[in-house]
Amino acid sequence: GGIVETLTDLLEKADEQLDDTRKKETQDTHAFEMLKQSLEDEIKYANKELSEAKSGIAAASEKKSGAEGDLQVTSKDLKGDIEALSDLHHECMRKAEDFEAETKSRAEELAAIA
Repeated sequence: GGIVETLTDLLEKADEQLDDTRKKETQDTHAFEMLKQSLEDEIKYANKELSEAKSGIAAASEKKSGAEGDLQVTSKDLKGDIEALSDLHHECMRKAEDFEAETKSRAEELAAIA
């Protein structure tokens, strides 16, 4: 009977170890599935954020392009306005000089008549 008892004890111990190992495997599998789901959720969220960021960059780039076009038009208009102002200033100065010359000439004529 000693060998049978020893073998029975060994069988019971082996069964207990097998049960413990299966429980641990089940727990580890569950922990792995939870971690896997968590990582998949993080990837999904990160991809969504990446997509939103790319859309934002595209919109900002388009807005920048429009603003640069507006700046070119405005700069060209400003250059034209500065040239027009300069021309107008020169014309006003010439007319002021003509007016002074005419006024001086009239004064001389009036002095000569008087």
